[in-house]
Amino acid sequence: MAERSVEKAKASTEAGLIAVSPRIVPKGFRVIESYSIREPFVRVAIARNDETGEILYLVDEVKLTRRERAIYQRIIETLEWELKPMEEAENPYEYFRKTAVKTVYKYRMRLGGIPGVSWAKILYYAERDILGYGPIDALMRDPNLEDISCDGYGKPIYVWHRHHESIPTNVMFEKEEELNEFILKLAHKAGKHVSTAWPILDAMLPGMHRVAATFSKEISTGGSTFTIRKFREDPISIVDLINFGTIDPETAAFLWMAMEYKMPALIIGVTGSGKTTLLNALTCLFRPTLKIVTIEDIPELRLPLENWVQLVARPSYSLGPEKIGEISLFDLVKVSLRYRPDVIIVGEVRGEEAYVLFQALATGHGGLTSIHAEDVDATVKRLTSPPMNIPEGYIPLMKLGMIIRRVRLFSDEHPAGRITRRVAGVYEVKQVGSYNRISLWDPYRDRFERNLKDSLILTEISETVGRSYDQLLEEVSRRSMVLRWMASKGIRSYRDVASIVHLYYADPWRMYRRAVEET
Repeated sequence: MAERSVEKAKASTEAGLIAVSPRIVPKGFRVIESYSIREPFVRVAIARNDETGEILYLVDEVKLTRRERAIYQRIIETLEWELKPMEEAENPYEYFRKTAVKTVYKYRMRLGGIPGVSWAKILYYAERDILGYGPIDALMRDPNLEDISCDGYGKPIYVWHRHHESIPTNVMFEKEEELNEFILKLAHKAGKHVSTAWPILDAMLPGMHRVAATFSKEISTGGSTFTIRKFREDPISIVDLINFGTIDPETAAFLWMAMEYKMPALIIGVTGSGKTTLLNALTCLFRPTLKIVTIEDIPELRLPLENWVQLVARPSYSLGPEKIGEISLFDLVKVSLRYRPDVIIVGEVRGEEAYVLFQALATGHGGLTSIHAEDVDATVKRLTSPPMNIPEGYIPLMKLGMIIRRVRLFSDEHPAGRITRRVAGVYEVKQVGSYNRISLWDPYRDRFERNLKDSLILTEISETVGRSYDQLLEEVSRRSMVLRWMASKGIRSYRDVASIVHLYYADPWRMYRRAVEET
C-alpha cells in the first residue's frame, strides 16, 4: 500500500504540481514538488528558496472557521459520551466513523441548516484528532517520510524525506502543555506509561511505527521531545534492494546461498544506514522448513515464515537500582536456545547478549544480527571490548560481514546529489585482521565488483553437500538469474519473493527455466 501511495504521489508530481494555498508558501520560496495526502483535506508541498538553497516541507491542511471550530468542540465532547467499548473483531476506524457520522447527523439536525459550515471538514478533524495523530497526522500518512522529529515546543517539526533528506516543516506545537498532552497520547497509543517519574518512552505505535520520546523538562531542557521512525506496511524485499541499486543480483544470490546453509552473518552500519531493512530482506531467503527465533527491543522484523517465534525485551519501570521485572536481550538469547532454533536473529547486539549469541554459534546454530559500526575493524573492536567481551578466537564464528551505508550520489539528473543506500562491502571472516572480500561497491562508477573465486563459505558448503566448487558457482549464477527475473517482472513484495524462493527450493530447475524463458 505504501509503494502504491509513493507511485501515486510521483505520478501526480510528474503530471504537474498540485495546487496548494499560496498562504502557506513563504516569500522567496517556490514550490518544486507537491502531492495529495488525503483529498480534499490535506496536500503537501516541497518549496525551495533558490537564493539560499533552503528547502521546506509545507502541509496545506483545510482550516476550520471559527463557527466550525466551536461546533467541532461540541461534537468532540458528545463523542466522548457516545463512544462505547467495541467488539474485539470490529475495525476501530469503521466503528469510530459510524459513531461519528451518527453524532454529527444528530447534532446537525438539532442545529438545523447552518450556511457556510462544512460537516465533512468537522468529521475529518474529529477522526484526525481522536483516531489519528492530531497535528502530525498528515506527516504520518505521507509514505515519502521515514522519520518525524520534534525538538520541543515552539520549534518546527523536522522530517526525513526520501528525496530531500532532513527538512523543517510548517508544523509545530505552539504550547508546552499541547506537546506534553501529545506525548501522553503517543504513550497511550503504544500501551505504555510515561510521566515525570518515568520520563522516557521507547515503544511501538499502531502500524509498527517506532517512537522514542522524553516527557516534560525532566531530562530534556527544552521540554518534551519525540522522534517517530515510520514503518513501511510492505517491507522492502531483496528484490527491492536490487531495483534500488543497493545490492547487485550476483551478491544477493551469494547471500541466498549463505542464508540457505545457515551461515552466521553480521550487518554493519551507522544509524539510519538501513541495517534492519537489509536484515529483514535477507529473511526472505531462508528455507521454509527452518525454525527461526527473533529477539528484539522493539518488534520491527516481519518474516514470511510460519515456524517463527518472535521474542521482545521488556524494560523495568522500577525507580531503584534493581531492574525489577526487566527481561533483557541477554535473557531472551539464553531462553531462545531452549526452543531448538535453526537460526537465531537478534535485531541488534550491543551488550552481553552478544556473548551468548556467539556461544550459540559455536554449538552449530545459525545466526543473523546487526551492529552499529563504520567498518569491519571497528566492529571487531566493539565485539572484543566491554560490555560484549567476545574472545578473539570466537570472531570467525560470524562467518560473514556486510557493510551497508547511506551515501550521496551525484549525477546530471541530481547535481546536488541524492541520498541512497549501498551494500558497500561483503567480507568473509578468516580471523581477526584477515578478511576475504566477496563484494565491493565502487562509488565512482556506482558498480559492484565481486570475487567469488576463493570463497570460504562456498568451500565449506562444497565440503558439506558434496558438490564441486564450480557447481556452486553455477548455482549462484542461476539464482542471480531468478532474482533478475523477479526484478524484471515486478515481483517485489516480501511475501511474493519468499514464495518464489520457496518454489525454487522445491524445484530449482523448473524455476530457473521459467526465469530464463521469461526474462
